[in-house]
Amino acid sequence: MFRRIIIALCVLAACACALDRIWDTRYTFGPEFPTEDRFSVGTGFYTTYNEDGTIPTNIQIGINDQWEMGGKIFFSTHDKLESVQAFADVGAKYKFQELSTIGADFLVGVNNGEGGGVVFSYMRKQPLSDNFSNIVEGRAGFFHAVAGKGGYMKLALGATPQLYLGTLIHAMMGIETSGSIGNIKEDFMMDIVPRIEVNVKPYLHFTGELAIGILQGKNNDNTRAGIYGRMDF
Repeated sequence: MFRRIIIALCVLAACACALDRIWDTRYTFGPEFPTEDRFSVGTGFYTTYNEDGTIPTNIQIGINDQWEMGGKIFFSTHDKLESVQAFADVGAKYKFQELSTIGADFLVGVNNGEGGGVVFSYMRKQPLSDNFSNIVEGRAGFFHAVAGKGGYMKLALGATPQLYLGTLIHAMMGIETSGSIGNIKEDFMMDIVPRIEVNVKPYLHFTGELAIGILQGKNNDNTRAGIYGRMDF
């Protein structure tokens, strides 16, 4: 069974997907509800096939029962490794209710002319049974690196139903939308994002991600796939 899971993850890593940068502007690799007393590091790889690829590396720290913070740096290569762009993200979440959080992420372009950006987020977890739940998230992004050229503000809404198959497999199906105020016609996107997380050990996790851009093909025809690993301490 473990061999089949690894094969499935490799298939995911070879497929296509599309994500708006507002969904990447977070210190985690996807929508995650904070975990108490957590310290973890992770890395991964994703590609849109329009660029060589991106390598993100992150760290997450659970400060106490209410606060979590983290950081992520990612390097993207273009034109067959001729150019490299780097971004850094620093963020935090505050759990103001048992199942609700607010957060902020600050994105900085390290060696490019895209400047920076900031994203404020609200997340709520909805437990539906012992092994099924849903995460609902709203995001608002500002400045050029997030909102894009000509956009005043970018808004995003997402829902991620989650199914736990024992302690080994965590399956998710994200539905993510986004659009820029002031540029809504040219910059509205919707993605369906299946994810599979495999818990190899209690402290070692691997995630395969496939996002499928739908609706307006003229601005949502990029494709991307990714695979990530995370270790808890």
